[in-house]
Amino acid sequence: MKHFALVMSVLYVLAGGLLLATDILHDRIGVLRVPLGITLVIYGTVRAYLWRRKYADGSGDA
Repeated sequence: MKHFALVMSVLYVLAGGLLLATDILHDRIGVLRVPLGITLVIYGTVRAYLWRRKYADGSGDA
């Protein structure tokens, strides 16, 4: 369960990157693709940073 948060962080960054770099779901999302992509990338990055900070010293939940 410890690595689930890290996997989700990577998925958020990938989903945001796909929205920013490709035309996936362009017809459904439309104008909100860029803000949504930026939000997902930032959220994934923050989650990964917090995960790293929590488990960096090795005293986090096992």
